[in-house]
Amino acid sequence: MKGLVQKQVIVQWYTPEERIPQNDLAVLATVSGKAKGVEFEHALMIMIYDTEDGWFSMEYEFDELTVHAWCDIDPYEG
Repeated sequence: MKGLVQKQVIVQWYTPEERIPQNDLAVLATVSGKAKGVEFEHALMIMIYDTEDGWFSMEYEFDELTVHAWCDIDPYEG
């Protein structure tokens, strides 16, 4: 197809057991949990890891939270 530009971005996904992100760095994560009556199941979400408080979201205050995997969003240009 003429004019079609295809860009492939490859990132490395990590489980929290393998590696945690830098302190206070926003990352793309797959999460499951509950927040304000909303239930998430392997949802993609921007998350932040804090060495003192653990994982948190700027959008939701989770009652239950499991982070399954995460990747750095820099390859996606933030």
